[in-house]
Amino acid sequence: MEKTNTGRKKIVIVAIVCALLAAAAITLGVLLGVYVGKSEDARVDAENSYRSDYFKLLDSLLDIETNLSKMKVASTQAMQTELMLNTAINAELAGQCLNSLSQGDYHLEATIKFCNQVQDFSKYIIKKIDYEEPITDEDYELLDNLHSVTLELGTKLGSMQENMQIDGYYFVEAIGEEDPFADIVDDVAEDAIKYPTLIYDGPFSDGLDDPTPHALKGEDVSQEQAAEKVSEYLSEYEVTGVEFVSVCTGYFDSYLFEFTTEEGKSGSAQISKKGGHLVMFDLYEEMIMPTYGTEEGVAVAERYCQAHGYDNMKAVWSTVSESELFVNLCYEYDGIIMYPDMIKIKVSLQTGKVIGFEALEYIYNHNREDEVDYSVTVTEEEVRALYDGKLDIRNVRLAVIPVGGGTEKLCYEVYGVFDDYKYFVYVDAEKGVELQVMQVIDSDDGELLM
Repeated sequence: MEKTNTGRKKIVIVAIVCALLAAAAITLGVLLGVYVGKSEDARVDAENSYRSDYFKLLDSLLDIETNLSKMKVASTQAMQTELMLNTAINAELAGQCLNSLSQGDYHLEATIKFCNQVQDFSKYIIKKIDYEEPITDEDYELLDNLHSVTLELGTKLGSMQENMQIDGYYFVEAIGEEDPFADIVDDVAEDAIKYPTLIYDGPFSDGLDDPTPHALKGEDVSQEQAAEKVSEYLSEYEVTGVEFVSVCTGYFDSYLFEFTTEEGKSGSAQISKKGGHLVMFDLYEEMIMPTYGTEEGVAVAERYCQAHGYDNMKAVWSTVSESELFVNLCYEYDGIIMYPDMIKIKVSLQTGKVIGFEALEYIYNHNREDEVDYSVTVTEEEVRALYDGKLDIRNVRLAVIPVGGGTEKLCYEVYGVFDDYKYFVYVDAEKGVELQVMQVIDSDDGELLM
């Protein structure tokens, strides 16, 4: 009976996801006719973004559930590796969607942690296969638990389609209320937290159980003081109005505001209660034609960080989509790039101004001591020799990268080209083993790392 119910649930998920993906463009387009008036432009953009992430989240959850189900019967190492790799990729995509959705007043930390657990577990199994270690009964039991929660999460989230079509559900109207999306996430998150912890370092380690916003310093600020901070952080735009929306709670408290500028533009901003730090902001404006180049836009992003108290931030990645430049900046310490301490900025290449900012990773991870003792036993020359004849190496530098389970490693970042494809390879600076290989993929939305 259990197998029959599971099969029916899966059929429901597949049908829902297919329907959602087919209707996504139509649904998002119809939204533009639902909200009327200049003051609602920001809400339309936000709703479109939330729904897009919701659709992509469902698609990723379906892929995770399918791969975990297949893993229960797969017997060859090649097939097991393929299934676990696909699971890890989709868990990362689901986590990215949840991170985007969490910029509203949704408390998704536990569910994001669940996606991280799925990704870490997948990498753990792949490593066991590489080392020709057996997959134990305990491993399969945990895999079955992950599969069950993924199935439940996908089924419940998929059922929201009826609310959207019949009841006129909108994410932007439900923020701060007891709504179906928040209820589903909370219920499933409680189950996810109850997972047994594996007895090994790395996947499912306790490092993610209690994230601490290390970078938040200073005394608590009031709602009124936080509203003044919005104008300070957006001084380039001459803010004329700031309206309080809600208090966002989670691993740290923050105030969410909507604002308008002298030019009639609108957006939202989030200020931490502790210290009054800028957590994120997004400005909504129509993109027409770029008048600034990528290098100029990167310089704008770096100057913005410096001007607002985020020192020693270096641009490590940028890509252009239409007239918008997306820049990832990381803290640089003694010539070492700290990837966990990342800030993401969006620059308008039309106006040359920052129109988007998000510092969650920096806030959680930035806690660097004045002196950090990293073990480097492998030389740059030895690393370069590993790729002699394989890569046309363009750059090598030291970087600290997250490796799952709340841990980090010092690596050599090797950037090179092979057969017109660009690659980033990360080699452990202590042991000389490859930890990560990423390929740059050109897409309609700019360059992506896979």
